[in-house]
Amino acid sequence: MDTLKVAVGQFPASNDIEENKQFISQLVSKAAMAKVELLVLPEASMCSFASELNVLREMSQRHTPDFIEFIKQLSIQHNMHIVVGVLSLNKDPAEQRVQNQLLVLNNKGEVISQYNKIHVYDAFKFKESDKVQPGTLYEDGSMFGIFKIKEFCFGLINCYDLRFPELARALVSRGVNVLSISANWIPGAYKEMHWDLLLRTRAVENTSYVLASGQTAPKGVGQSMVIDPMGFVLASCGEQVGIQVQDLSIKRIEEVRELLPCLANRRLV
Repeated sequence: MDTLKVAVGQFPASNDIEENKQFISQLVSKAAMAKVELLVLPEASMCSFASELNVLREMSQRHTPDFIEFIKQLSIQHNMHIVVGVLSLNKDPAEQRVQNQLLVLNNKGEVISQYNKIHVYDAFKFKESDKVQPGTLYEDGSMFGIFKIKEFCFGLINCYDLRFPELARALVSRGVNVLSISANWIPGAYKEMHWDLLLRTRAVENTSYVLASGQTAPKGVGQSMVIDPMGFVLASCGEQVGIQVQDLSIKRIEEVRELLPCLANRRLV
């Protein structure tokens, strides 16, 4: 119960749904061969969220249910938990924008957590909020994506969310000890450096493991990785399509939090 075999996977999602499924099937098969218990896939694994709104709405309506069923069957077949990014129509029919979601399916194919991206990517001359509605905030914290496997408690973060440390800290304050980050981190000046720096910072300041999955070129920087609670990279995918596998240890989290008790030493909450 005190160890968990995880993997982060990366590939270049497009609006060719069948091609995306082929990539995902290959990644899941590789993870299954390594006896992975949890695989983290990128944001918007189903299709390209950079598409026009009418395309995103059509994709969401026509393909999202089938895509989720596809992931469900993979999770059952391979006895694996899977984190995956999808786009969905808004439950409010008056809201034309779609939702950028992360779903967690357990090894029985059940959706055990769903997170709507809180911080949409309105930066670097891109405006995701034109097409994606930000997740609603609730006083009870029910908007957070939190789930457990064995003794590990995971918190979901979606791409641009990574730049907001208060989200990671809010998750950790609710018992999270592994931050699961799915992204399509768009290339650009300093962007790859920001990705690496922010991921490692979130690990160190929260003394938590970080699992980071990002899409590869041409739309993403790749560099999916697993990071230790002390901030060093345990495994990285580089730029190519593939996965990296790593064992997580509850004992390691406990050792780091005893050595570096910054969570216990907080004075501002």
